[in-house]
Amino acid sequence: MIFSILFWTVSAFYFVTIRYFGLGEFAPPDLDYANVATYAASVGFSIGLLFGLVPLTSAVWFKRRQSFTSVILIGTCCYVAFFAAVIFIASAIGNSMKFASSYLFSPDGLIVIFHLTTSSALYHFILQINKKFGPGVLSEYTMGKYFAPKEEVRAFMFLDLKSSTHLAETLEHVTYSKLIQDCYAELTDPLIDHFAHVYQYVGDEVVVSWTMNQSFSANHCINFFYAFQQRLEGKKKYFLKRYGVFPEFKAGTHCGKVTVAEVGEIKTEIAYHGDVLNTASRIQSLCNQFDRKLLISETLLNHLAETHHRSIAFVAEVALRGKESATKVFAAERLDSTSSTSLP
Repeated sequence: MIFSILFWTVSAFYFVTIRYFGLGEFAPPDLDYANVATYAASVGFSIGLLFGLVPLTSAVWFKRRQSFTSVILIGTCCYVAFFAAVIFIASAIGNSMKFASSYLFSPDGLIVIFHLTTSSALYHFILQINKKFGPGVLSEYTMGKYFAPKEEVRAFMFLDLKSSTHLAETLEHVTYSKLIQDCYAELTDPLIDHFAHVYQYVGDEVVVSWTMNQSFSANHCINFFYAFQQRLEGKKKYFLKRYGVFPEFKAGTHCGKVTVAEVGEIKTEIAYHGDVLNTASRIQSLCNQFDRKLLISETLLNHLAETHHRSIAFVAEVALRGKESATKVFAAERLDSTSSTSLP
């Protein structure tokens, strides 16, 4: 929403500025730049608010995932068609349809359409780049937030497909990859609803992360996992019909202090380092041993609302490889639907 408003406001302001000063001595004497700029800002704000609330591309239903270029082209075409319709209708008000058509294809009209086309293409390009990096990561790269290593307190969940080796051997490689794609497509809504971010996809495993601020609760982690499970269960018939199997996942969660840094030269990424990730991964590896879907550490349990401790069962105190002291591990069951609190 904020990005959409800022982008279209700047785009409108840029356009009128170029047009105004481009007129030079031909500019009408009664044309005041301050009034034009204010009008442009209000129009840009309105467009940004509209597209932030109701993206036009959301009206287009894609049965299959589209390529990077296709999404940009389709999105740009939808937006340009919308702008052309608005310009035509606005020109027709108080005038004839012929006048509206003439203006739309006049030099002035085509200049406006050209600017809106390039702005729309850039808008969708940035959205797709942001989608590839993950929400908020592009701005972090741009601002150089992690150019120098920083410490943060975060929670991590290692989410892994159960019996992945058997499934990979049973299904063909391409079919298995399509299964993984279909599974992770169901992560979208749980990620948004429970304030989670994907850190990495590693084969058939995904690492999910939460920022631990004052409003953080372990409820978000637990509810995220079971929301994802519910999404998969809702498409059980689809998975059985297409793949002959129903995918099940297991997860391990831990939290604590990590170091964040931008790493790499030819290919860069924002990486998290620390014992927290190793511990979360090893807790996840215990799921099969204890026949549990979701295991959490005692550290994460301390961030769970006490009213939901009844949904937690002590499993074992285990010595994880690489750690001097034993770690208490708990099984987390589905919490009440009202247990999720909002983060700012």
